Amino acid sequence: MTDTLPAPATTAAAAPAAPPTWGDPLPLGLASFGISALVLGAVNAGWVAAAATPGVLALAFALGFLTEIVAGVIHFRRGEQFAGVVFTTYAGFWLSFGLLVSVFLPQVPDAAAANDILAWFLLAWTVFTTYMLLAATRTTRTITLIFALLTATFWILTIATFAGNAGLAQFSGYVLVLDAVVALFLSASAIVNGTWGRTVIPAP
Repeated sequence: MTDTLPAPATTAAAAPAAPPTWGDPLPLGLASFGISALVLGAVNAGWVAAAATPGVLALAFALGFLTEIVAGVIHFRRGEQFAGVVFTTYAGFWLSFGLLVSVFLPQVPDAAAANDILAWFLLAWTVFTTYMLLAATRTTRTITLIFALLTATFWILTIATFAGNAGLAQFSGYVLVLDAVVALFLSASAIVNGTWGRTVIPAP
């Protein structure tokens, strides 16, 4: 009688690792933009003294730049190009705005030249925001409204800066505050509806 050796144990093929799950970064990006824009708009509207503008830089760097770029990168990772471009590009806006106001404009000795470069800076962002509004019309009505108000803000502020019109610049602050409120509303809708698992705050 011969002994039969047991068949060698077969090792089951390792299951492929599940890809990492990325949460929706939209509420983060919108909150970062909304909070930063709300405070900047309050300064531009004259509700806060213009001398306090450097205080906006804390939000510009920590929220406007840092957390918006995080939100944008996650959107790209999820394959969401529009939102990825929006948040990473406007993160660049907040960083460049902060550096321009705090570091580089003070180095320009001529006030007229400093105003001119600020006006062209704003014009460049106005052009970008205008064509992003065109893209936004293919998303939702609330997102389209955010971009419509932001586009209006940039156009008004750009014209005001070129013309040296303080009243028009102040009006742009009111529009920016309204835009910030809409962005925060959409952020609230996205995070509250997501955590509740149903529509609590509808956002068309």
